[in-house]
Amino acid sequence: MGGEMVYILDQRLSAQEIVDQKAAKVINDIVGAMFNSKFVDEVFRPQELYPKKSVKHIFEKLAHSSIMRLNEASMDKVSDFIQ
Repeated sequence: MGGEMVYILDQRLSAQEIVDQKAAKVINDIVGAMFNSKFVDEVFRPQELYPKKSVKHIFEKLAHSSIMRLNEASMDKVSDFIQ
């Protein structure tokens, strides 16, 4: 799902004609957060499945781990693939 989120965010950045350097920084920040060792350890720790609301919250936090901020409509598009 993280890969899909990065793809969607990349498409949104392209559609908004964000400068390549800034778009690359956004994507790098998000991918860096996604592969942070503490985050990965927590996600893969044996536990019950996260409810959809929690998964959406995780993706919101990931998307906002960069300088980019998404409005609610954009965040809904990012989280549509969770459902």
